[in-house]
Amino acid sequence: MQSFFVLVCFVAACLGQSINIAAPLINSTVSAGQNITVEIDRPRTLSASEEVALVLSMVSCSPSCTDPSYDPSSSLGDILYNGLFDPEDHPVTPPDHKPPYQNFTVQVPTWFTSGEKIALIATHFTLVGAGPQPIVEVKFLPLEIV
Repeated sequence: MQSFFVLVCFVAACLGQSINIAAPLINSTVSAGQNITVEIDRPRTLSASEEVALVLSMVSCSPSCTDPSYDPSSSLGDILYNGLFDPEDHPVTPPDHKPPYQNFTVQVPTWFTSGEKIALIATHFTLVGAGPQPIVEVKFLPLEIV
């Protein structure tokens, strides 16, 4: 029973470190060559964590990325950003209204074609807890090229 409790606590701590792609919105339309702002939120956590890196990428996925079970981790596609992730509080919004976040401006690759479905992928690496424990997560949202 004690092992189960420890496992539940570990899973809760890991899930608490999860990021969200806040912008653009799911199924937004973008143009090839367009600069877009990608907002990555990281909700507050009770456990200690250290951000290591974030990779933003795009890959063609017609039509599979509209399926919630789509797994982009096997192919990240074109890397648009690979570097530090340093989410900060919004300077105006009270801290309890918006989680820490960071905005990135990236360019949609020019070789995507009109009508094509693509996945915007965020790959996040963080260290969690006193150990620390490495955590890698891959999130995505579908977009459409116009």
